[in-house]
Amino acid sequence: MAAKYELLRETLRKRARHDFAPGEKFPTQRALMSEYGASLSTVDRALRELVADGVLMRFQGRGTFVRKETSVTRPTGNQIALLLARNVTCNAHAFYAEILFEINDRLSAAGCSFAYFYTDESATPRELVRHLTEGGRFRGAILINRIPEELAVELKRVRMPFVVVDNWIDSPGVCCISGDSERGAFTMVDYLIRHGHRRIGFVSTPLHTTFLERYIGYCNALLANGIPVDGSIVQRFFHFESAEADLERILSLPKLPSAFFCANDTMAAAVCKVLNKHHIHVPGNISVAGFDGDYIATQCIPRLTTMEVPRREMGRAAVAALLRQIEGKEAESVVLPVKLLERDSVFNRNTQLEA
Repeated sequence: MAAKYELLRETLRKRARHDFAPGEKFPTQRALMSEYGASLSTVDRALRELVADGVLMRFQGRGTFVRKETSVTRPTGNQIALLLARNVTCNAHAFYAEILFEINDRLSAAGCSFAYFYTDESATPRELVRHLTEGGRFRGAILINRIPEELAVELKRVRMPFVVVDNWIDSPGVCCISGDSERGAFTMVDYLIRHGHRRIGFVSTPLHTTFLERYIGYCNALLANGIPVDGSIVQRFFHFESAEADLERILSLPKLPSAFFCANDTMAAAVCKVLNKHHIHVPGNISVAGFDGDYIATQCIPRLTTMEVPRREMGRAAVAALLRQIEGKEAESVVLPVKLLERDSVFNRNTQLEA
């Protein structure tokens, strides 16, 4: 039996194709909730998937609109290059598994085959692109995670259709698909502040791509609430193999943070493990929040409060955008909203203070 959001998604798909002109504004979430008697989460999921499928477009502060082209002709017999940063396939980044599964499924359904390449396998981006374009073997490319900007420049130069996933390259003509990391981080830190936390630490591996956006969101949320950024409780060079040593500086401070915001769930789980080893109870002594909505967030003790990134929608949107480019159509960048998942790792200090 289909889920509620799937039934609503197909109903809205038909409406977008038959009841609205291209470029026309689509009903708001509130209007759709009232019309169909559906919850906010059901309507939001249905709309997100239609955005990922290239049926609708969402613009911050303006609303949702029907795309000028709502149908896509699927090309057949094309091979697509999937260009990965090497960290995408390591255990600490299982985040990418769902993105890759969806990309693979969607490309296969479109009659496309694909091949994987690591971006560091060639000496220069130009050599890699030359290998991809020899003999017209590849019709397009999907670039995933920490991809050198020079590679995008080179692909633009040879006019090969491509899409960037989970990274943002601010360059004309580059189509990027990502979750809203900066806004999501702002929302999470603001959530911690509303739960009585004002001394909030930040933990991340070196700040590249989405982790940099999450750090910016962390800083902006603190400043928006009148809290200065305290570098003494920020660890921007965290390593899983030396987690305890990397956190030692913060844990030896006379005044510990009351909460940690970690750049992803895997780091948050590692932080919880170190705190537990130091007999610092989570969330009783320190709250911990993560990002991504990974499986590990549900297996960690306590279960992690986190921001869920719509990974499957990202994969679907990437393939839809690439197919449009292969057909000679324009493809716009997509920033998908993320969702706060409240679980057990954050303690409401306001309740403690009231008591």
